[in-house]
Amino acid sequence: MFFEVVPPFLAALLFLTQLFFVARLLAQADVIFGSGVRLADVGRILLFVLPSMLSYGMPIAFLLGILIGLGRLGDDREITALAATGHGPQALLATPLLLGAVLTAVMLAITTYVEPKGMLNARLLTSEMIKRNLAGNVKPGVFYEDLSDLTLFAGEVDQKTGALRSVLVEDARDPKQPILVLAPAGRLDAKGPGGALTLELEGGELHRAQPRTDDYAMASFERARVAVVAGDEISRKNKMKRPGEHLTPPELLADADYWTARGKDVRDRYVEYHRRFAHPFVMLALSVVGVAVSGSASGRRKGGRAKAFAWTLGSVVAYFVLGKVFATLGSRGTLPAAIAAWAPVLLVAAMGVLLLEWKRRRGEAA
Repeated sequence: MFFEVVPPFLAALLFLTQLFFVARLLAQADVIFGSGVRLADVGRILLFVLPSMLSYGMPIAFLLGILIGLGRLGDDREITALAATGHGPQALLATPLLLGAVLTAVMLAITTYVEPKGMLNARLLTSEMIKRNLAGNVKPGVFYEDLSDLTLFAGEVDQKTGALRSVLVEDARDPKQPILVLAPAGRLDAKGPGGALTLELEGGELHRAQPRTDDYAMASFERARVAVVAGDEISRKNKMKRPGEHLTPPELLADADYWTARGKDVRDRYVEYHRRFAHPFVMLALSVVGVAVSGSASGRRKGGRAKAFAWTLGSVVAYFVLGKVFATLGSRGTLPAAIAAWAPVLLVAAMGVLLLEWKRRRGEAA
């Protein structure tokens, strides 16, 4: 049975991974296809978000693999022969449960360590890509206003080097004392701390209005370096910032303790903590569901393949919908965090056991 289940599982997993990655690309299209993004960046993003996509794709692919694999056994009349010997559907559980146990261990490693580390790196890389896009989006003869309270104008822009000519900068961060900077040359660099870019200017003048007078101050400089904060723009464009997704379970607890001490409601952190351990066990639950409904996957039965896909879609969608509902209840305090995280897995397992028992009483092998 192993060789009947694994190939369709791997094929489905590959397809779903590609599908989820395309969805990620579309969600971040304005960033990934920006002027400052290199092909290597796209490859690194794929590598970093791959564990996250696997944690969602593996349950779907695994259930589909079981249904198609057992359906092939039905096509070859092997299940019929098994039923003729008096064996019930439980006889088919061994291999799916073994594969489910192995995949549960893999998923535990993904959800508790690999996925959060990957999402942390993806988050940082996406911020850097946004900063490079911001630096590369300066156009000659156009006022650039995507840098918080700064307005940047350049008469000429060298697209290869990023060098700016005839630079004007208006700093309105303090509306009572706006600053105007003029410089013959400069450069906006994406290298800067956190959500900041670095604006380098050469041989310019600084003009600042004085409050409650008609005078203003002027100063000249040979070289100036200014940290340009673009945190709001980066936060708006960075879709890889779901709270807690980049934290490992111990870090989630530490983060919860930190914010609890400051009076913030952090019940969602505790739900996410328990979900990291509960979600992998859905593989075992789906093993039972797959065996219980595998009779619909036989290609010689009319509509059998369609029923297999329908069962896969329905079961997994139900699991993720239940996960969202119970996570919301846990975040609101309606349910304890542990129950909110484990309830969807246990409900799917209970559904599989009930279906399996129903089929056994009807005398079906699959």
